[in-house]
Amino acid sequence: MSKKDNNRPPRKCTSELQKRAIRKSYAIRAAKKKEQKPVPNSRTATGKVPQGRTLKTHDNYLPNNTGSNKERPLVVIETDEDNNLAVVPLSTQKGRNRTQLKNYQQGQSYFKHHVEINDNEGNPIRINEKFNENHPNMDVSRADVDTIIDTVFNHSVPMQANQKKINKFRDKKNPRN
Repeated sequence: MSKKDNNRPPRKCTSELQKRAIRKSYAIRAAKKKEQKPVPNSRTATGKVPQGRTLKTHDNYLPNNTGSNKERPLVVIETDEDNNLAVVPLSTQKGRNRTQLKNYQQGQSYFKHHVEINDNEGNPIRINEKFNENHPNMDVSRADVDTIIDTVFNHSVPMQANQKKINKFRDKKNPRN
């Protein structure tokens, strides 16, 4: 069986009107094939990293270095105008000062109750060679982000330290001091 036997025979035209219609349909089909599919935008319209975006980094790039070089996901909870990030580390294991994310990765993820705004060298956290942005399909849902923010600032053991960090991140001064 030859290749031509498998293909449909070319359309036969009986009038000029049919010829034009067939040419037009083939032209439209060819134009659609040439169109590039848009790459999913990893940033919002303002160019900021959205809340809930996950990053990946190694533990030794975080300020509370445990000595391991394990790769760890982080979730963005806030971004400032310079694209500096406030992040919360994620984990796969239960432990002290950790809460389960019900809707993220089938409930097998936990977030630590610590907010990080600086890396191991004291520089602000940004998307760079230390902190790589994950694909948007790995984002944490809005409901889970709200749970994380509420827990780390209002219902955790290190909440006062987290509030001080986020105020420093937002460049606010404490009026009581």
